[in-house]
Amino acid sequence: MNLAVIRAAFAAFAAVSVPASVTAQSDDIPFAQQPLARPGQSTDASLLSLGDVMTLAQMRHIKLWYAAKSGNWGLASYSVDKIRESLFKAAMLYVNIPVELIKTVDAPLTSMKEAAGRKDFKAFSSAYSELTVACNMCHVAGNVGFIRIQTPSASPFSDQAYVNDQKK
Repeated sequence: MNLAVIRAAFAAFAAVSVPASVTAQSDDIPFAQQPLARPGQSTDASLLSLGDVMTLAQMRHIKLWYAAKSGNWGLASYSVDKIRESLFKAAMLYVNIPVELIKTVDAPLTSMKEAAGRKDFKAFSSAYSELTVACNMCHVAGNVGFIRIQTPSASPFSDQAYVNDQKK
């Protein structure tokens, strides 16, 4: 999928998902300041907003929960890697995010990856809760505490089969 299609999809999603009266201006959110392009750096890297990157992370957070809950540990492990990738992109693009807040997600992500390898839902669930708390702490620190995530109660991905039907 090309960048123009991704941007259009996010714009459409944002237009119908966030009432104008609730939106915060990027000037109000210290972590969301667009980075300055460095000499020789592609400007494409700064086209995704922090909100776009976080929306991807939120979708992955939901898929991660349902993958583990269904015992699809391959998908859970993959989803952990994708969340880590999204958060790494956020940290690289938005250098105002304090390092200590970025580090708070490392331990839960590592624990979830290990729990997925052991197929241990109890350990996974505990680490998932820690990740969710760390995300919400970062939102509060970034003046967007009104963005509060939680363990999902329903999957918006009705086209995703979470069951693990792969034989090993």
